[in-house]
Amino acid sequence: MFVDLLNNLAVTATLLFIGGKFFEKQPLELSSPIIRRIIAGLGAGLLGTLLMVSTIQVTDIVIVDLRHLAIIIAAIYGGTIASTMAGIMIGMMRILLFGINSASISACILSITVAFLFGGIATIKISRLNLFVIMNSIYILLGSTVAYFLIHNQTIFQSSLLFYLPIAFIGGLFTYYMTEYIKRSNENNRAIMYYKIMADNSTDLISTHSHNGEFKYVSPSSKHILGYGHHELKGCSPYSFFHPEDFCAKMSFHDILQNEHDNYSFTFRFKRRDGSYVWLETILRKMSGITTSNEEIICFSRDITLRKKNEEKLIEANNSLRRLSNIDSLTEIANRRSFDETIEKEWKRAIRNHSALSLILMDIDHFKLYNDTYGHQRGDTCITMVAKISQVLLNRPTDFIARYGGEEFAIILPETSTVGAINVAEAIRSAIEAEAIPHSTSFVKPVVTVSIGIATMTEINPLDRFKLIKRADEALYKAKKQGRNRVSVFTSL
Repeated sequence: MFVDLLNNLAVTATLLFIGGKFFEKQPLELSSPIIRRIIAGLGAGLLGTLLMVSTIQVTDIVIVDLRHLAIIIAAIYGGTIASTMAGIMIGMMRILLFGINSASISACILSITVAFLFGGIATIKISRLNLFVIMNSIYILLGSTVAYFLIHNQTIFQSSLLFYLPIAFIGGLFTYYMTEYIKRSNENNRAIMYYKIMADNSTDLISTHSHNGEFKYVSPSSKHILGYGHHELKGCSPYSFFHPEDFCAKMSFHDILQNEHDNYSFTFRFKRRDGSYVWLETILRKMSGITTSNEEIICFSRDITLRKKNEEKLIEANNSLRRLSNIDSLTEIANRRSFDETIEKEWKRAIRNHSALSLILMDIDHFKLYNDTYGHQRGDTCITMVAKISQVLLNRPTDFIARYGGEEFAIILPETSTVGAINVAEAIRSAIEAEAIPHSTSFVKPVVTVSIGIATMTEINPLDRFKLIKRADEALYKAKKQGRNRVSVFTSL
């Protein structure tokens, strides 16, 4: 009898594994399509039939086996349709294998009856283990009752029952845990397949790396993004593909492997198979799980080359707009806005460094008369020539000239004393006069001349920048009042 029990359990395990493989990709559930539940019922019927083959003969017509476990499995996982198919098939095979007799007919009726009953019980919202215990107990009770009326020898009945009860409970528990194990294995396999399909179809690059950074897994998108097949990168170090300037990428890989940080996000350039570089935005973190080492990391990388190009274009466009917003369109020197920013910056630097700062304000003499005589186009040309002559005579990179407004110009001379500013101003005034731009209606000379005012801020006499501008303007007014075509320095006297 012990051998018969082992045979029943072996048959059960074998058929369950075969059924598990069949339903590996498409799980069997109460809501599964009808055809799938019918197939499950036929499979359970086959299992029950095979269990009857390894039966224990009690009398000429009464046998004992674990066929009901097949009906229970069909009911719990496939519902009424599956259990009914299994019950009908097992009942019919009982008659076919053992002939028409009272025991066969009773067993057939019992199989079909419990098949319907178990199908209904399977809809109760309790755990599968509880369902299994309830169904197994019901069948043992009903089966024992039927056997009681079929076995007239009470001694044989009692000895058979003492053997059958532990076999039924042990076989039931074995079948339940085996079925759950296969079900969960299938769920895990489907999850693995699902995540693999996700990785294989992802447009982003997914990769895993060993403790020294070498590629262990690379998703197929590497062919499109990097030009390399995923098999070509396995075992390679990513460091050899980084752009020489992107040292931060190497440090991030190294740092996350050496420290306990959860994740990093950074951008870098990766050398493609064709030698070009692709910009990648990568998030990497340490992997966790029972099958991985704590020193392994997983990376999610996205191709942002187009975004980088657009960002560079945007930066260039912003810089161009900024340059244009600070440049006078006529003279192509700095405008008033740029002057305001520069005078504030240089004034702060002079205060911080305790250095001198000189400001020159320059105005073209009788420019209204020039416009009235020669026209506005010639006037624009005159302003442009004066700006270019003045700009050429500023020798230091820090010297700054701007169109202050109309025919007026401003020149900022950092770290320049009054004497130095006078020298610059006189050089500019003389050069403009020597250019001999005709101005027949000027009251000064028949050529274009300029009047210049100078104000200087020193360490001994620090000024507010607005006061410095005001003093330079007062000095310019003084130069005009004294006859124009001259340089005047602000004095408090």
